Amino acid sequence: MKQRITTNSTAASKNGTGSTRREFLLAAAGLTLTGALTALPGRAFAASVTSGRDALRDFISVSHSITEHQHLDVELGARFFTGFTESDAHFAERVGQLARLIQPGDSAEQLMDRARAAGLGDFLSAIVTAWYTGTIGNDYHGKLIAYKQALMYQPVSDGLIVPTYCGNGPLWWTQPLPDDNNSLISSL
Repeated sequence: MKQRITTNSTAASKNGTGSTRREFLLAAAGLTLTGALTALPGRAFAASVTSGRDALRDFISVSHSITEHQHLDVELGARFFTGFTESDAHFAERVGQLARLIQPGDSAEQLMDRARAAGLGDFLSAIVTAWYTGTIGNDYHGKLIAYKQALMYQPVSDGLIVPTYCGNGPLWWTQPLPDDNNSLISSL
């Protein structure tokens, strides 16, 4: 009686990595197709980010015009913009309407008059209030966006500190210590 011995050997076409050239090409084609399909929603997201930047640019432009401050902090403006858009779904659209009302060389009062005529006076007042107080909203649900950077402290910043519980202003401990031989102290 003869025994039949069967061997399970790998195909000769394998290249030592456990895959054939055909399997590699099919996997590469599948990855390419997957990458192409996942890029489509990314383009839509990129378009929405671009339009969001346009709305932010409009917000900064409106803020420059209504506050008549040409050196507003853009990062702070982005935080105000984010806070407003979280509380108002139509904020970007209305900011665009305000941006279209801006005329070169106009004063803040002229922009406010045009905004009132367009029914956006209260909306524009909310933007001004936010920049000057550092808060969005005027009730206990309001959001604090800025404290020290609020515009209401700018006119007196050369003589008065931002009011806090300490007499030296916010983050006073980050300033260098005064000199031990300060002439003012020795004159006392």
